[in-house]
Amino acid sequence: MELHRHFSHEHPLEFIEEHNLKSEKANCSGCGEKVSGPSYSCTECEFYLDKKCFEASPEVNHPFHPNHSLKLLASPPYIGLWAICAFCDRRCENFVYHCSCKLDLHVKCALFSKTIAENKIGELEGVSQKDLLVSSENGSKEHEETNCFACRKPLLDSPFISFDSRFHLHKKCLDLPIEVNHLFHSQHPLVLQFNSQRLPCQICQITQPRGLVYCCSPCEFTLHIACVERPTRINHPCHRDHPLILQLNFKSLLCQICRETQALSPAYYCSACKFGVHVRCVSPKPSIKGEIHEHPFTLFWRQVPFICDACGTSGACTSYICSPCGLIVHESCISLQPIIKRFPRHGHSISHTFILGKYEIKSGKCKICHEEVNSKHGCYCCSDCNYIVHTNCGIEAYRWYEIFDDGSEENGELLNNSAFVVIRETKLGDNIVIPTEIKHLSHPHNLIFSNDVKDDKY
Repeated sequence: MELHRHFSHEHPLEFIEEHNLKSEKANCSGCGEKVSGPSYSCTECEFYLDKKCFEASPEVNHPFHPNHSLKLLASPPYIGLWAICAFCDRRCENFVYHCSCKLDLHVKCALFSKTIAENKIGELEGVSQKDLLVSSENGSKEHEETNCFACRKPLLDSPFISFDSRFHLHKKCLDLPIEVNHLFHSQHPLVLQFNSQRLPCQICQITQPRGLVYCCSPCEFTLHIACVERPTRINHPCHRDHPLILQLNFKSLLCQICRETQALSPAYYCSACKFGVHVRCVSPKPSIKGEIHEHPFTLFWRQVPFICDACGTSGACTSYICSPCGLIVHESCISLQPIIKRFPRHGHSISHTFILGKYEIKSGKCKICHEEVNSKHGCYCCSDCNYIVHTNCGIEAYRWYEIFDDGSEENGELLNNSAFVVIRETKLGDNIVIPTEIKHLSHPHNLIFSNDVKDDKY
């Protein structure tokens, strides 16, 4: 009987030609999968390695990670002993190919993605390109919730392949070039690789930690696969006079879709008309379902001024409508919370309503800004207490004000980006609540509310 040594186990391992053990414990200690076929084992410790994990190279030079080599470790080198695979986005708890820049890959994910990079998919055991092609229309329920391992877009967006029921790739991503030249970074080619530096895309500004991106590592210039293919010139329904040109790093641009200004934001722009649209706003979702309303809202492209039925403020250009109910809203208002529990300025929860008339509210003034609330548009209210606030006043108050309770503070840090949390509060009358002790992010000690200031020099 020939015995073999492996760095991951203290005892020698015996080679088994065919593994027939039916025990539930017969899982490979390298990949965690059920052992079948040729394997190596230490029956004394119930330690098993399938042939691929046993033969895995101790160091790999991966085309998708050109700057460093990957070293094989018996377990992830982190507290808790697990990591997230940069390819399949699943947990790594056993063998892992690791780089000091915090890139981690399962053994099989490293070998499979390396095969893709080297354009040797046909050399994988049992793989046939013809058999692997699957129509995006015939995906299973599992496929509906799966992203392509390369571009991280929904798998059913286009025809895809599935290998060993484990690896899922769009057919077009399988054929991606390793290098591309791009107009926005003409000095160097962009190389297809894992985003180990966690760099945001220079076009859409979103950071994609898993999957593959096109990157110039020395310049830290990164583009998503989809953004590399994004057109630099478009015709847009909100500006039919001229085409819009893709430009990077606007110092200050008012987006004509979301009406927000972002510094150094990429946008499609018409210099003749000074008309710009953020990249993220160019293609809004055609339909959105939110918790605030029973029906989905449908995109309405027409450039017409409107008053949002959810918040009561004006809008222009794009909006979303519910035809059965005759509602028109901002896109951002679709995600409003239908109920704000334990509203900080009031003792009860407040609910959003599009129809104030169904509640018997005596006063039409907002309890926060004290301006009139238009009953024709949405607001938050507590019908039991005749309490009403503008939608935006309620959201703004809730955003900066958080009630403290057990477990809402960890390690002395404030949660949810709140400026302060309330430690104690006093109720005055039916509708007024005053915080008497707070913890504020600007000071290490609790602050006490008092009108007895001994020294007013500050």
